[in-house]
Amino acid sequence: MFEIGNSLREARDRQGRSFPDLERKTQIRSRYLRALEEEDFDTIPALAYTRGFLRVYANELGLDGQLYVDEFNSRFAVSEEGNAPFRRRESRAPSRRSRQIASLAVVLALGTIGVVLALFVAAFSSNTSKPQTVSRPSSKLAQTMTLKITAMRGDVSVEAHSGNQGGGLLFGGTLVKGHSQTFRAARLWIKVSAAQNIRWTLPGGTSVDTRNRFGPATVIFTPGEHTFLRG
Repeated sequence: MFEIGNSLREARDRQGRSFPDLERKTQIRSRYLRALEEEDFDTIPALAYTRGFLRVYANELGLDGQLYVDEFNSRFAVSEEGNAPFRRRESRAPSRRSRQIASLAVVLALGTIGVVLALFVAAFSSNTSKPQTVSRPSSKLAQTMTLKITAMRGDVSVEAHSGNQGGGLLFGGTLVKGHSQTFRAARLWIKVSAAQNIRWTLPGGTSVDTRNRFGPATVIFTPGEHTFLRG
């Protein structure tokens, strides 16, 4: 098997001949001679012309014209009418190594797709299944404190509620001089009739004596602080 076009061109170049000269000798137009060298057989109008041109052109160059015609017939198939355009014979089946390379490429591509999908599913599952943690702010109301009141200088009317005035009643009545009452709650609302008679023992043991506060008083106690509303 040899290349028709290159073989013709090399022979013409060796002889230093031009297309116009060869056209006069062969009576074949230069464009067709050039088409034979370029194997552009679609340019030539019919199969018979192509075979004839090949035979004449090869013989003129001192080559075996029949050999070129046979090579042309072995390499190209034509339509039933014998006219151009020509169709090349089907290419050979791919080699075993080519098939192996193609199979490996397919496997690698599928593996890459699988990895990407797995990463995507993992990321999606992580975002959807991860429990949402809600932080709960700490509040002083969640703490329980202990408050003790003592009637130091006389009897005192006491009204004590958990939370606020509308909360649960912890004590309601008269606290006799010398007696104490202890309350435990997260927040206390206490009203006394005579603040000057009370000593308040706060959480931690700190005492507050309100002997200078005369008359009724309302006090709100929360962890770490207390507030006199009126006195």
